[in-house]
Amino acid sequence: MKPNCQLGAYYAEKAVTALLFAVICFVALHSFIYPFDYLRYEVSDWLINYQGGFVRRGLIGELLLQFEHIRPYNVRHAILGIEIIFYILFFAVIFRIFTKYRWSLLAAMFPVACVTISMGCYRRDFMMLCLCALTFYLFFKYLKEKRKTLLVWSIVVMSLSIIVYEPVFFVLVPVLVLQYWNACGERKWLKTALVFTPPTACMLLSCVYSGNGAQADSIWQSWMPYMTADGYNPADGMGLAVNFLKFTNDYVFKMHLESSFGDNVPLSVATLIIVLSLAFFLCTNVPQINKMQKTVTRNGYADKLGRILLFQLLMQLPLFTVLSIDYGRTLPISLYTSFFLFHYSHANGIKINVTPPLEKAADRLTGLLNRAPVCGNPYFYILVILVFPFQIFMPSLWRDNIIMHLYDKIMKYVL
Repeated sequence: MKPNCQLGAYYAEKAVTALLFAVICFVALHSFIYPFDYLRYEVSDWLINYQGGFVRRGLIGELLLQFEHIRPYNVRHAILGIEIIFYILFFAVIFRIFTKYRWSLLAAMFPVACVTISMGCYRRDFMMLCLCALTFYLFFKYLKEKRKTLLVWSIVVMSLSIIVYEPVFFVLVPVLVLQYWNACGERKWLKTALVFTPPTACMLLSCVYSGNGAQADSIWQSWMPYMTADGYNPADGMGLAVNFLKFTNDYVFKMHLESSFGDNVPLSVATLIIVLSLAFFLCTNVPQINKMQKTVTRNGYADKLGRILLFQLLMQLPLFTVLSIDYGRTLPISLYTSFFLFHYSHANGIKINVTPPLEKAADRLTGLLNRAPVCGNPYFYILVILVFPFQIFMPSLWRDNIIMHLYDKIMKYVL
């Protein structure tokens, strides 16, 4: 690329990065100052507790409730405080990683914008991403130093993460099982089974105790004294996340399948393939920035990132089909955990193993992208980010992108 084009691409990348950061701040600020509604899914999700017995995702809500009983406090402020803390921690971690490899911060801002614009700021995503980063840090530190205390702590954090939000099982356990298996000497089966029994047991417990109507009623009633004192009207009904506990697993699977694929399965599958392919491109081709020379170049770590991301996407297929329809949240989790895995393995001198067939498939995809001249063009990278479909439900390739959603937010909140 000519020097003038390089300079233009450099400033275009900075401008779009600043735009996304401004959008994130705007939507986050609006979410935090907007009237706190206990009925919203993302808010009531924090209120799930163990007052009706053990149930998935109940740990945080139980701690919030018990602390409120010990010493009354403003729960809404506590939830807001938790979110802000993990927002800051997440950005600190991801900025440090991207700065280390001179990656464009545009790629760091883009998935956050997907989550923030589509779902607001009260979901557990940033807490879970921080816990994933901590798990990877401890685990790869163990593989390098062979200190068993690091392994124990990584398993503890992993297990607690699954108890708090069970879908992280798919981005934590499979990939780390492979790494531990390859690092083991003798008796691989026995050692791997023993080490990963706790997080697997936590996942099974979350699946078996997924909730029922009686538990949902008990949970909501446990918060009733506090919520009514805070202005909640019982006639308004039950919070969506708590009410969701009433649904059976079979119903949830069927609902997610129908919502994701609808009546036109071939079109929906084709859309999913396009979206995942674009995500693969955005992760593996994240530009490297030279601030001194003001240039934008291709990513030198594309092969390694491609192998990790392809594995993470395949492990998350249940979330793209029967366990979730929130693509605007699922895809960013895939992308960020791939960046975390690459960084913490690379920093400790550990090679990530994702099986030879997947490595070959990922290398072919990466090679195909590298051979396409347009894929190395930073302007094309920026364009893909701006038009990337990321809606919380099955994406529309035309409607669900940053440009259209930014327009909607401006029309709703400003005009």
